[in-house]
Amino acid sequence: MHKIDTNKLKRKYLIVLGFIFFIAFILRVYSDVKHHEFMIVDKTSKLHKQTLLHYENIIKNLENNYISISAQFINMNEVSQLIKKRDRDELYRYLLRDYKQLIQHNPNLYVMHFLDTKNTTILRMHKPKNYDDDLSSIRPIVAKTNKDKKIHFGYETGKNGITYRVTTPFINRSNEHLGVLEFGIKPKYFVDRLENLLNIEAQVLIKTSQLKNLTYKTEFQKIDEFSIVTKNSLFKNFKDKIDLNRQEQIIQSKNKTYILFNNLQLRSYKGEVIGKVLVAKDITKEVVKNRDSLLMLNISTFFALFICFILIYFIFNHYSKKLVNAYESINELEIAVDTDALTGINSRKSLDNFLQNKVNKKNEYAVIFFDIDHFKKVNDTYGHDVGDIILKELTAVVSNTIRSDDFFARWGGEEFVIVLKTRNIKNAVEITKKIRTNINSYTFHNNLKITCSFGVTMLDTPNNTNLVIKRADKLLYAAKDAGRDCIKSQA
Repeated sequence: MHKIDTNKLKRKYLIVLGFIFFIAFILRVYSDVKHHEFMIVDKTSKLHKQTLLHYENIIKNLENNYISISAQFINMNEVSQLIKKRDRDELYRYLLRDYKQLIQHNPNLYVMHFLDTKNTTILRMHKPKNYDDDLSSIRPIVAKTNKDKKIHFGYETGKNGITYRVTTPFINRSNEHLGVLEFGIKPKYFVDRLENLLNIEAQVLIKTSQLKNLTYKTEFQKIDEFSIVTKNSLFKNFKDKIDLNRQEQIIQSKNKTYILFNNLQLRSYKGEVIGKVLVAKDITKEVVKNRDSLLMLNISTFFALFICFILIYFIFNHYSKKLVNAYESINELEIAVDTDALTGINSRKSLDNFLQNKVNKKNEYAVIFFDIDHFKKVNDTYGHDVGDIILKELTAVVSNTIRSDDFFARWGGEEFVIVLKTRNIKNAVEITKKIRTNINSYTFHNNLKITCSFGVTMLDTPNNTNLVIKRADKLLYAAKDAGRDCIKSQA
């Protein structure tokens, strides 16, 4: 009778079992590496979309703001009379205070320019000694505005610099076309706004061919066909690695990892691309965190598989009859986190669930979107620990103001959202005013006083709550543009 070699059989099972666990380990490592790469790509894509959206909103809000400002000056009878008389000295004195206030509100406002119907300068508020120059050949946006008597927007280089132009036909209340009123905002305005909103770094590139009209000569650093007109020291670290032919790029420089993209385009009034905003985000912490997590996970997986291997072989060796029952399936548990860890109020994920499950009818709820004004300055001055305390205190103030059945959630960072059960935008605004008053009257940690800006709107599209959130977000930024510490609403 043939005797079974149990040791040989054990070795076979040991080899087969070891091979299975080895393949499982390799597959797990491969899966984790791919997940790590996916997280980086996903973060890049999300930041890219978010930046494009904010950039478009910034431009739109800026245009609307200066259209309104232009209308105010155009409707001033005194301004109209002084332009007709070409009394630039008196016009300058009359508008100087307003001009200074505009610059105080927006330090990146550079150009306030009055021209006649023949494209000749009547008065430059920014350079009052330069006048009577014909700009027909070098300032096509002005000539276009005089010709079709329509408002035009776009980047254009003048004699004194390149700015984003809001060019409005000067047609007074008597319907007389007297020329053009133009405002020009430095590109740095968009850089500053993006950096503040998204905690990124940015610089402006202009096609070198667009700078030929400048009366002053400046040596700009260049990348391909572009000149760098707003400098940022961060980009010096990897200037030679920038590839403008790629919209998205991940760059390694000095042990740091950056997301880089460059398709925020600067367009002329004709829609021609004359420059772009180059944006960079340091994601080193996220990359290192993911990498360390990946390493620890793989080590844990290896030891877990090794222990399982020893255990299963031991069971096979001593309890071969029960080997089939020794294999148990492992189910992954997913824990839904509904509470914000810092403030204790609802999380953004919980907000999504609430909107999906509770909001069924239009105009049954209102959305209040708000954030803390100048919160970055608080963090920079007092540190993030103080910033966290203020976030907690703020949520306490707001929670004590709203009703217990109102839904209050942290959107992210210093941004918050309230879903208020009301069918009346007026009632929603009144409650928002109460919230604002309580925040303004509260003395926060370190005897700090803070303010908030609010956007309020009705939840009129329950099947598309993202549209409502975006509208509330635009209203919030309208409140920011209006000087902060105020409320902007739309039914």
